[in-house]
Amino acid sequence: MAHSPRIAALVGAVALTTPLLAAAPAHAAPAAPVTSVAAPAPQVEITATKSLSIKAQEQQTNYWCAPAAGRALLSRLITKGLPSQKTLAKWMGTKSPSGTSAAGLRNGLRKALLTYGSGSYDVVPLSPGSQSAFYNSIKSAVGTKKVAVIFRVYVGYKPWGGHFNDKEGHFMVVRGYTTGSNPKILWWDPADNTYHTAPLASSWTSVKKAGHWEIVAAKR
Repeated sequence: MAHSPRIAALVGAVALTTPLLAAAPAHAAPAAPVTSVAAPAPQVEITATKSLSIKAQEQQTNYWCAPAAGRALLSRLITKGLPSQKTLAKWMGTKSPSGTSAAGLRNGLRKALLTYGSGSYDVVPLSPGSQSAFYNSIKSAVGTKKVAVIFRVYVGYKPWGGHFNDKEGHFMVVRGYTTGSNPKILWWDPADNTYHTAPLASSWTSVKKAGHWEIVAAKR
């Protein structure tokens, strides 16, 4: 059947339009926003140092380590004057060449506190049986009671430096410690009036080898 000129024109227009519509690209969905995730911040260990000032005086003879260490310990407890090393050696029963016994050291400290101190004091011998007990006793004395501690080591096995075969006893003072995953102990050595910082492990090893001797003095 013949189409009128008007219908034929519409049919032709539709035929031309359809391929154009079919070829039109589809609209893509909008891309999701990219969210950046920050890397976790590195963990920073918080450590602290607890230390005390002491009145240090190098030992005046090669066997007066106990009188010198005792004098340094007493400087945390006595505010008006300190006994001399000679006086302390007398009170401690210090003899050449053997030096001072642990009992003599305690007795001399008690005599000094009774003579020069004010108030009542405890002079306590301790024998820590483990590294943690050793560290806790130092934290209690230095951190809580604010007093120094005396330990016995071997001359040839101090917590620092090289070691040699000398098992002569030697008294030294602990005046502080650090906290954290790798604690350290702060020492004073009356032999040459020097300060040292040594790892907890080597400090405990030195004390353990010499018989676990510890002396703490504090007010009641």
